[in-house]
Amino acid sequence: MRRPPAKSATSSVRFRDLPTGEVPVRGSGEDPSTDRARTGAKAEARPKVRRDWTGRVRAVRPDPATILPPPTPATAFRQRYGVVYDTHGPRMRVGVLWCLVVVLSLAFEPARPYGLAMVYGIMAGVAARQVVDAWNPGHDGMDRWAAALGGATLPVLATSGTRLLGFGLMVLVVAATIVAFLRPDDERGRPVFASAAVTVMAAGICGGAAAALVLLANYEIGAVIILLIFLMVYDASDFIVGSGASNGVEGPLAGALFIFATSMLLAFTEVPPFRGVDVWNFAMLAAVACPAGQLLASAMLPKAGTKAPALRRIDSMLVAAPAWAGLIGLYLQSSGH
Repeated sequence: MRRPPAKSATSSVRFRDLPTGEVPVRGSGEDPSTDRARTGAKAEARPKVRRDWTGRVRAVRPDPATILPPPTPATAFRQRYGVVYDTHGPRMRVGVLWCLVVVLSLAFEPARPYGLAMVYGIMAGVAARQVVDAWNPGHDGMDRWAAALGGATLPVLATSGTRLLGFGLMVLVVAATIVAFLRPDDERGRPVFASAAVTVMAAGICGGAAAALVLLANYEIGAVIILLIFLMVYDASDFIVGSGASNGVEGPLAGALFIFATSMLLAFTEVPPFRGVDVWNFAMLAAVACPAGQLLASAMLPKAGTKAPALRRIDSMLVAAPAWAGLIGLYLQSSGH
């Protein structure tokens, strides 16, 4: 008896048809723009590539800022005055590079105040320009350059003392007012003196904080080194902890705790000009002034999330540096240095 032929083994798994490169046939009633939109969507879906210096083809990484929405603080106070941590890009490497640049500016004693004035003057000038740009988006006027020049010049003038620094501040006010008057009427988004006030605020606060560091380096280098250590310890701790926190307290609290931990070592070694536990008083000042400077930086911008990386690089010193420079002089007089 003949057996029936065996059935071929079949599988229920169905594979998706691979694209053959054929152009789909458009119906008679279909809009031609639909084809163009479909083709454009496919072109956008393809990964962008580039050739590096060796000639190899590499995929172009998309900018995270264009893909991920910026983090939005929860409360109204944080939306206006809080710190929005920008985690896109090589932030840690930039922080380490900034630390090395500051250390090199203090490495050579003859050029110490001038190197510090150059490094922080450039950063203060860029920060002042970013503040003016934030208040005048899309505007390319002389006020942004006046703010940049004023913020960069004040630390340089501080190398010659407080008298020349005071003269520079008066010139800044006059120059900002003149620039605001020369601005065309159709480009003025606010009154003349209000526009000049933004320029003076940006250059005066950013450049004044940098100038306070230079003045401090002129008469007590040990104090400015300790202050810079506190600032960098605070910034690193605040960013690492605060960027992943759900509230605005954990970051500044972590920065303050690391300032106190650093103060334990400084008090034990009795680093001049402080005598033992005296450094704790200035550590408490830094722990309060650093977050106050961050709040001030947010108040200088239209909103806390406005992109101003140079301002955020020096925001913790906006209050700490002037307060430290003023109180160090009183401390040196009272302790008989």
